[in-house]
Amino acid sequence: MSVVLEKNFNLGKIHFDLHKELNRAAGTIVKDIKNKVASGQSVSGGTLKPLKPATIKAKRKKGSPRPNVALYDTGRMAGSGSKKGVGGRGVFLSDPATKQNQTATISTAQDRQDIGTYHNEGAGNLPKREWFGISKKASKDAFRMIELRVEQMLRDA
Repeated sequence: MSVVLEKNFNLGKIHFDLHKELNRAAGTIVKDIKNKVASGQSVSGGTLKPLKPATIKAKRKKGSPRPNVALYDTGRMAGSGSKKGVGGRGVFLSDPATKQNQTATISTAQDRQDIGTYHNEGAGNLPKREWFGISKKASKDAFRMIELRVEQMLRDA
């Protein structure tokens, strides 16, 4: 006894235009980065290296609402903090995917790119604070969004 299952796909009906899903996925990643910075977490989910007492004192003196949280103070690094948008846009979708170019690019504010890299990699006596990247949760959510769309495209074929 045997069972044969066949499904004929009309591959002409499948147009792998995933630009909307890629942009939504990028938006999920941007939101995740901003939330993690605001809560003092690294991309991997651990806590960012603590600030030196002198840094906390200086931030407190300037009136920072959360002087203990690294990379949060002005909002220029990730787009969170007390002065949103000051001096840059934080983390944002800089180059959205289109039908012709199925790539979405996430960037930091132009004036924060060098210091962002230093924090992410660590340099000299600056401790490594990995704040920019794709967390496991954001990656899982982004891939799931795209996976659901591909499954729908195949069902409709």
